[in-house]
Amino acid sequence: MWTKETELELRKLVKDSGVKLLEENLVQGTWGNISVRLDEDHMLVTPTGLDYNHLQPEDMPIVQISDPSVWSDGKKPTSERKIHAAVLASRPEINACIHSHPVFATIMASCRMPLPAFTDELQEVMGGEVKVGAYGLPGTKKLKAGTVEAMQGRNACFMANHGVFCVGKTMEEAFNVLRVLERSVYQFIQNNTLKRTGAESYTDQLLFDQFIKQHKK
Repeated sequence: MWTKETELELRKLVKDSGVKLLEENLVQGTWGNISVRLDEDHMLVTPTGLDYNHLQPEDMPIVQISDPSVWSDGKKPTSERKIHAAVLASRPEINACIHSHPVFATIMASCRMPLPAFTDELQEVMGGEVKVGAYGLPGTKKLKAGTVEAMQGRNACFMANHGVFCVGKTMEEAFNVLRVLERSVYQFIQNNTLKRTGAESYTDQLLFDQFIKQHKK
């Protein structure tokens, strides 16, 4: 059983992590959600639909991992808590999860394209190719199952037409996974744009022009 002191520290950690997602442009608005393990069968999660800047540590509900329909304290938990619970249950070494919608990684998720481990950093941080979880509507069993399957042996996955899910032994490790993923996807997009266009240097305008060209065909 966790101590009250530990719980207060983790509540503040979740609050500060939500603000950090906004500050680093790794999420848009109130989208995304965060969880941190309290013990083997309990986690703190972000509540549904609230601005990260306005969240207070006491707003975070405690959710049972083995049955995420059971929760106490705080405000109503995110509808994606079942995904967090399933990942934490299947990965006892993991203590923090971030579901988010960073710009470039979300583009990749929308394309339903896996990201090959084309750098040593990706191989080390992600554990290999970043896979795409099967599509499912938010809060559904299909989305949960697709995410859990794509996360097997990996520290991140794309959620088809949705966003990304990243994990770590600590919250800072989960943030590092998310940062590396977003940075690597942007690099992957640049590399492929240069390859397709034959240009010597990349700009976002070059990517935009190529996109328009392809969709005019």
